[in-house]
Amino acid sequence: MTLQLIGQLMEVKPIENENKNTGKVTYSTEIQVMFSGIDEKGYKKLTVEAISLDEEYREILEDKIGSYVAISYRVMHTNKGTYVYPDKEMPVLQLKDNPLDYSQYERKHQTVKDAAKK
Repeated sequence: MTLQLIGQLMEVKPIENENKNTGKVTYSTEIQVMFSGIDEKGYKKLTVEAISLDEEYREILEDKIGSYVAISYRVMHTNKGTYVYPDKEMPVLQLKDNPLDYSQYERKHQTVKDAAKK
């Protein structure tokens, strides 16, 4: 199964880790993706995810900061558990605008003043 992480790309950061025992250095990329929506009561809900990806994603994503992206993930179910990892066979999509736009929905909650009037 494939799923998509969709949101506004806020940051792309190179990460360098050194194994204390072996001294081997590994490289990866950390990204921050923000999703803006509303909850069941109509209040704004912001979610920011920090995700670790392989090193080669840095070059792909650096010029997409500020835009909306969709990153494909592969989901694999085994006897030992469920694993989710980036699907390198599918490209990172740069989207024109937010495809999950919640601005069309009304806020359904009441203000304290409105509740007191009833």
